[in-house]
Amino acid sequence: MSESGQTLRRLLGYFKPYRGALALALILMGIHSALPGALVLLIERVLDDVLIEKDRTMLALMPFAIVALYATNGLVGFSRGMLTRSIAWKVVTQLRSQLFEALLRQDVAWHQSRPTGALLARLTNDVNNIQYGVSGIVTAIEKPLTLIILIITAFIMNAKLAVLAVIALPIIIIPIDRFGRRLRRRTRESLDNLADLSSTATETLTGIRTVHAYSAEMARRQDFEDQNHLQKRLQMEAFAARLLPSPIIELIAAVGVGVVIWVGGQQVFAGEVKPGELIAFLVCLGLLNDPLKGLAKIQSLSQQGIAGAEAVFEILDREPIIADNGTDPIPEGPLTLEFQNVGFDYGDGLVLQDLNLTVESGKMVALVGASGSGKSTTASLIPRFYDVTEGRILLGGTDLRSLPISVLRAQVGLVSQEPFLFNDTVRNNILLGRPDASEEEMVQAAQVANAHDFILALPKGYDTAIDELGQRLSGGQRQRICIARAVLKDAPVLVLDEATSALDAESEAQVQEALDRLMNNRTVLAIAHRLSTIREADEILVLEQGKVVERGQHRELLALEGDYARLVRRQEGT
Repeated sequence: MSESGQTLRRLLGYFKPYRGALALALILMGIHSALPGALVLLIERVLDDVLIEKDRTMLALMPFAIVALYATNGLVGFSRGMLTRSIAWKVVTQLRSQLFEALLRQDVAWHQSRPTGALLARLTNDVNNIQYGVSGIVTAIEKPLTLIILIITAFIMNAKLAVLAVIALPIIIIPIDRFGRRLRRRTRESLDNLADLSSTATETLTGIRTVHAYSAEMARRQDFEDQNHLQKRLQMEAFAARLLPSPIIELIAAVGVGVVIWVGGQQVFAGEVKPGELIAFLVCLGLLNDPLKGLAKIQSLSQQGIAGAEAVFEILDREPIIADNGTDPIPEGPLTLEFQNVGFDYGDGLVLQDLNLTVESGKMVALVGASGSGKSTTASLIPRFYDVTEGRILLGGTDLRSLPISVLRAQVGLVSQEPFLFNDTVRNNILLGRPDASEEEMVQAAQVANAHDFILALPKGYDTAIDELGQRLSGGQRQRICIARAVLKDAPVLVLDEATSALDAESEAQVQEALDRLMNNRTVLAIAHRLSTIREADEILVLEQGKVVERGQHRELLALEGDYARLVRRQEGT
């Protein structure tokens, strides 16, 4: 089976839970498909048996029959449409939820290698295109059924004319197949381009301050315009591939109609066929036009849907690099964190080599060093944003990889140099790690984080909505809300990744006071930019290109007159 066939088969699998509803829809489709044939036979009766025979009684009844026929057609069509659309949206909603779940499951490295805008495009545009595939599946039942019923009606009316009319129908498959394949290729290219377009827009608007500050509007606009024009070209090519089958089908059908008119006219002249029968037969051929074009529509809709489904299934099928197959429980008692001969490689060379350190419960170990020395990488290994490529990391004597990821991360609190707040209330941002916490526990966490007073001063206190990324708050305020979140989580292991490096002196003092409270009786690994914040650390490790070059307490390292001493003097201006 071809790749597109496998994708379509998998997409069809999402309809299995709705078999009962689909069976009812199929019955409604059968009724709806039979109505055009009934209309043709009614027209023949009107022309031959009513008008020519001048049957006034039947003439009086015919308007009511026509109205009843169309009323039934409308009611059945509406009911079928609502039922099938309900099923379609259930399938699409399920797929979108599964895709979002799969995106959440992917590892940090995968997300960092893909622009957020591109992933959002997959979640919206690609899933929206699957709707076309779902519509194609529904249409795939109704249109051929209508076509078959009309062809049967034509054969009932006049078998000879019916043969002449349908003999050219197999030729229709050629343009349907050819343009359908082209449509799927262009649709997939268009979806990929939309992902790039969304990525460019997201990056530009997220970094609007930087864009304005460097007068980069023209360059960013040009990038967007290039991708936007490419999208236009791809969409026009896809539209042409979707549009062209219809006039070709109509042309082929017109040839059949022309032949029928000539042959049928000869039969009328010879008295073999009544005029009403020929006219009704031509009406039947005219009604064939819609289901014939519907076959092309089925192909175009399904190809668009397959293009979207291929991109979505690719993400659904991806297994994260960080395997979550640990089963060990968290050891009881104090949790000591140990790095044993740890090495790590992003793929272009080791950034950590033979790293050994131990952080006992209630102690703090600090990492210092130049940018790129491996400090933040070390911090990222603890909650398993990445896995070590050499050695191992133990928590309470258990390898991190032996613990379920959710269990491990429940033991780790993280405060980074870039405080992230969701576009939600202050309350919900603090409750992120413990949504079931009480009001008292939340307020107490905010007090520990030196955040309670400024939160109360906000327009709605804890229920104040924070704009995206918390831009209306100062850096120190955002950081203190993040610290309150970590306090409330109450994790025994705490990772501080340069938590005060981006703050002014006043904000740093408030945040540092909050951090001091947070660190109490926890296992703490601190990455420090400002060395004044780690003077009291139980051990300080100096990293250089992923290796430990010095280790000891503050006074010991100063006495060595090495890298640490030079860093301290540089920051103190001495």
